[in-house]
Amino acid sequence: MEIKTYMQKDVKTCTENETIDSVAKIMSTYDIGSVVVVKDDIPIGIFTERDLLKRVVASGKNPKKLLVREVMTKELITVASNEKLKAVYHVFVTNHIRHLPVMENGQLAGIISLKDIARVVDQQIFGLRFNKVNFSGDY
Repeated sequence: MEIKTYMQKDVKTCTENETIDSVAKIMSTYDIGSVVVVKDDIPIGIFTERDLLKRVVASGKNPKKLLVREVMTKELITVASNEKLKAVYHVFVTNHIRHLPVMENGQLAGIISLKDIARVVDQQIFGLRFNKVNFSGDY
C-alpha cells in the first residue's frame, strides 16, 4: 500500500517569516498538528504542536513577536508518495515524530500523520472506521 492513498492532500503551509501566533491560529482553525514551512514552494521545515509547546510556551517566549524560523524544526524528514505504509511507519517510530511531508516529483504533494496510519491499521485489523466523536455535554 502506497502512502499517497492515505495522505492528506490539503497541506497547510507558512513562510519562515510568519509569527508563531498566526501559525498557531492556522493550526487551531484547521485542527491540525503541524504546518509545513516553505520557501519558494519548497519545504524547508515544519512547525508542530511539540515545537509550540517546547520552544515557545515552555520557554516563555512571546508568540506574537516570535518568527517561525526561530523555532521551527529545520531537520525536515520527508517521504516519497510511493513509499509503503510499513516503511513510513518505521520512519515515524525511529525518528520520534508524528507528521511527515509527502513529496512527489520534487514537490510537496501531501502530509501524513501517525494518526492517519493508526486509522489505516484500525481499518485493516478491526475493520473499523472511526469518526470524530464529540464527548462534550452532560452525561
